[in-house]
Amino acid sequence: MTLNEKIPLKDLQHLKRVKRQNIILCPISSLNSETIQEYIEKNVGELKDIFDYFQVLEVPFIAPRVTRQYQETKKYWPCNFHPNHYWEKLVRDSFFSDHELLIHKKYMEVVFEIVKWQATCLQIKLCDAGLQDVNASVVVDPDINAVVTIAFDHRQTHPLQHTAMIAIDNVARTQNGGVWDSNISDDLMINLKEKFGINFGVRDSNKNSKEGPYLCTGYNMYILREPCHMCSMALVHARTKRIFFCIDNEEKGALKSTVKLQTISSLNHHFEVFTGFL
Repeated sequence: MTLNEKIPLKDLQHLKRVKRQNIILCPISSLNSETIQEYIEKNVGELKDIFDYFQVLEVPFIAPRVTRQYQETKKYWPCNFHPNHYWEKLVRDSFFSDHELLIHKKYMEVVFEIVKWQATCLQIKLCDAGLQDVNASVVVDPDINAVVTIAFDHRQTHPLQHTAMIAIDNVARTQNGGVWDSNISDDLMINLKEKFGINFGVRDSNKNSKEGPYLCTGYNMYILREPCHMCSMALVHARTKRIFFCIDNEEKGALKSTVKLQTISSLNHHFEVFTGFL
């Protein structure tokens, strides 16, 4: 039998067993009160007289995920590494091209324009404190670079009508669903088109397909303030692709501030979250 079969390194599978003339036998935690010689005689007796000496060394406990980590890890001990190109782009800050960044920033500027319009309607002064009373969102289909819907808070009149919830309902209305009547000012729509040169609309559904679009599948949401737990779970259910926000919601935010909902593995959908675009 091989050494790996008799003394498997269950928690160190990312490490190579051999480094030149040195071999990893076992973690120190496996010895309990035994000496290393006693441990070898007990578990792999045929090797009891092979080793000239034993040495305690530090090795990386966690497998490297990106090249930067791998370069540091291999200084201690050789390890297996398969680069993940998705993560590499994230850590190198090259996930988006310059052109894509301009698009994302433009849509976030659209969000701020909607916030200013809402604040004017509600007679709210846009200072740091005032921003707690307003929120707005834009849902975009990146495949056709078009705005599917815009939304802003109606919390003043309905406790459930946060901007993200209204945005999802508005998207549902484009798919012959939706339950709320949240009319959007024509003046606001015209202003956004003229100022930012954006297009509004949804892609043509495949008439031959048995399944139509499902809520926010494939869509990006741009929102001023980090969504709360209710809104974040609704965005999970709606199968949103990406969420961009600017302001942390320190008390109730569910994507960064109090929890990172998108990292919970037991959920049946995970979206990407980005912040800090302005």
